[in-house]
Amino acid sequence: MRIRRRDTGELVKRVKEFVANAAHARVRLTEISRAVGASPSYLAAIFKNAERTTIHRYLLNLRLSRATALLAGCDDMTVLALNLGFASQSHFSSAFRRWAGSTPSSYRARLRAATANAGL
Repeated sequence: MRIRRRDTGELVKRVKEFVANAAHARVRLTEISRAVGASPSYLAAIFKNAERTTIHRYLLNLRLSRATALLAGCDDMTVLALNLGFASQSHFSSAFRRWAGSTPSSYRARLRAATANAGL
């Protein structure tokens, strides 16, 4: 099923839905384009035009946002990183540090301290 140019808003919405459901896995642009019925180059261009960010960056931000919600209860960073679709714990840690301004471990420590202080 092909999308007409005037239906780009619907196409972007479908991309977001697909990515949200697959944010835990390593998703490729070709998989997304097949799922929504558009060519990879057209899809990348209209997404960037509509959202002012690339699909890759959007997916990365989504995965890192999910990480912040899961960090407080996580004891194994490697398992968390792999479950979120990162290649390694190191890859996750460097991406998180660029995104949040602190390492996942220090972010988790702050979350746990805040939770402990709220319980007092």
